[in-house]
Amino acid sequence: VLRILLHKTSSARKSIGIDYRQGNLTSIVREPLLNFRNAQYYGVISIGTPRQRFKVLFDTGSANLWVPSVHCNLEDITCLSHRKYNNRTSRTYIPNGTLFDIQYEYGTLSGYLSTDVVNVAGLNIINQTFGEAINEPGIAFLYAKFDGILGMGYPNISILGVTPVFTNMVQQGLVSSPIFSFYLNRNLLDSSAGSVLILGGSDPALYDGELTYVNVTHKGYWQFTMDKIQMENETLCVNGCQAIADTGFSRLAGPPTDIAIITSRIAIDDFNGVVYVDCDQISNLPNVTFFLSGKPFVLTAEDYIIVRKIDKKGTPVCYSAFEIAAQSEFGIMWVLGDSFLGRYYTEFDMGNDRVGFAPAK
Repeated sequence: VLRILLHKTSSARKSIGIDYRQGNLTSIVREPLLNFRNAQYYGVISIGTPRQRFKVLFDTGSANLWVPSVHCNLEDITCLSHRKYNNRTSRTYIPNGTLFDIQYEYGTLSGYLSTDVVNVAGLNIINQTFGEAINEPGIAFLYAKFDGILGMGYPNISILGVTPVFTNMVQQGLVSSPIFSFYLNRNLLDSSAGSVLILGGSDPALYDGELTYVNVTHKGYWQFTMDKIQMENETLCVNGCQAIADTGFSRLAGPPTDIAIITSRIAIDDFNGVVYVDCDQISNLPNVTFFLSGKPFVLTAEDYIIVRKIDKKGTPVCYSAFEIAAQSEFGIMWVLGDSFLGRYYTEFDMGNDRVGFAPAK
């Protein structure tokens, strides 16, 4: 079992200590936690020989690895503000050159493919193909603490059919099991409780009780069937519905009708798609309970309300983590992002095509 301790950062995601000996699949890699606003999570990887270090978002909602290229557009301020891969300085670089683009809701990221050694948690993944980003959309990634994204979805959502990093790790015998899991610390006051990505299994010391499993219903995203959602006397997702577990998404998203019901119960204002709530009433707001494999997974208002300080006096503004989900090729699905995954330790089991949840410690 290998561990990468993850840094937290603001929206979309210092040193790394390695205790690793080749062939020892139980070694642990730890990276000091940076907890920034309980939003998204990144870790450090390297690409090339000698190693070029990058901070990447580990994203179960995609399947490709990309980092900015040193050949990016000189007018692309997002690229210029992050670390960039230089294939000319890597002895293990293998040219590919195939053009790629990835559609985001705020624009298109584009570049070309390259192949090199990628090092994750002290493990060298050889002949890993990834994207060198030449153009990044708008300012979406400008203020991100991470440089690129490492997708951990199934291979069949990978752009251009590129083999994902974790799939290559499994095929190259670098992990003991085709399983990875996330512990996403939500305690802003306790920097010692480090968020961690575990490669090759799970750590029972990080969760309470047993994992509750749901079977993957479509091997693309980590998609599964949710039984229902309960909020006071309202039942949502009445006859079951599809959901995905997405570490690359910081909030919670669902169909418009369901979100409207939740919003009507908690909102004091709705402006430009932001649902504001009364900061003084958080403790009085109802729980939202998600039922998975017949078992309840409760989110309190403290879990689904985001609190931000807006001035030097520390004046808070509070708003809902629930938003309307985008349409996908599978219809509108619930998206359980970090607001849910921070409360529940999550195991992603590619060997048995299932996702496991348990209350995080």
